[in-house]
Amino acid sequence: MNSKTIKEQLGIVQGRLTKLDNLLETEDRTMTTDEQTAFDADFAELERLSSDLDKAEKYETLRAKEASRVGVSFSKPTKEEKEKDELVRDFTFGAAVRAAYGEKLDGVEAEMHQEGMQEMQRIGQSSSGIVIPSMILNRAVVAEADSTGIEAQNFVQGVYAKTVLGDLGVTRVNTSTDQRIPIIPSVTTQWETEVSDAADGGNVLTKIDLAPKRLASYLDFTKQAAMQSNYSIESALRAAFQESIAAKVEYACFTDDTANGSYEWLYSPAGVDKTAITSATASTAILGVIEEVMGNNHNFGNLGFALSADLYAALSVAVKVSGVNALLNDSGDMLMGRKAKFSSQLAQIGSKDAFYYGNWSKVQIAQFGGIEILTDPYTQAIGGKTRLVLNSYWDMAITQAAAISVGTIG
Repeated sequence: MNSKTIKEQLGIVQGRLTKLDNLLETEDRTMTTDEQTAFDADFAELERLSSDLDKAEKYETLRAKEASRVGVSFSKPTKEEKEKDELVRDFTFGAAVRAAYGEKLDGVEAEMHQEGMQEMQRIGQSSSGIVIPSMILNRAVVAEADSTGIEAQNFVQGVYAKTVLGDLGVTRVNTSTDQRIPIIPSVTTQWETEVSDAADGGNVLTKIDLAPKRLASYLDFTKQAAMQSNYSIESALRAAFQESIAAKVEYACFTDDTANGSYEWLYSPAGVDKTAITSATASTAILGVIEEVMGNNHNFGNLGFALSADLYAALSVAVKVSGVNALLNDSGDMLMGRKAKFSSQLAQIGSKDAFYYGNWSKVQIAQFGGIEILTDPYTQAIGGKTRLVLNSYWDMAITQAAAISVGTIG
């Protein structure tokens, strides 16, 4: 039931209780046996509905936040969506881990594992572990822990939340197949006479391909801890993997990690380095990249700065207009009226601290299929531990290279 329906039922029950209370006060007496039985039943129903209302409102708030993030509105959930939500509630990250350690896989976990195996095949990857499919990774519901409703982010959403990329507004692609993105460089538009041919701009349709690149994460874990069905352990384990994956996904965006098999970083999006706007003065460098993006006709959309954390101190004391206002606002999240996110993952360029500015919706990050969990019982056996390995698949590309400019200060 949704919150509106629950509130209507609460009103009915409360109405009966109020009517009984008024009757007893008017007649100046205590409840009869039948009235006491009815009162107890209504009071229990009132407590149950109040609990249901709290959970329903949390769930609806969560869905509203997700709708706001992706720019869509949610209609009443369909029967299929409700069934999927039930699957997500029943499936746990911890159950998949325990299955990877050898516990029997059955029920929802077995069904989801088969779905994940099929997804792995579609992205051309074989799997020897337990697979959590994308329908679990990319769906958030209100999970139950004891009697308390917990708003749980889905796994992939949790990864983006631990990077500056999510806040900057990159385009997120969740898919189980390779992606081919068509690129139109520009459109030629010109005034012509009534019978003249339209101007031929000679534009050639190009493409950018996104294909899965394996990102392997691991930690050493005792089997005793892994086999516990404990929400706190499960939550900590999931968060540890999310943080590790997030750090590497962000690192590869801003630092050359291609030698390890990652995608091209934003400074060299097609294997060709950008020309960095360089200045010893913070305000000059910042204005320079904004002007470049404007000149490239890309100063719109999800605009913002990704800046090296080493620039925070310099930008905090820099001024836009001397004696009037600072370049960076007091809370440190807006620069020249645009979103600003600092990260320690930005590599220096030419031995100088770097930053990026532009329309981040042109940066597409793809997460492919599910994630695979498997165990290595040998590497850390001497210490009584088992290595837990998690494989996920990612790629990144910028669809319009001119939409993101880079600058350096120093």
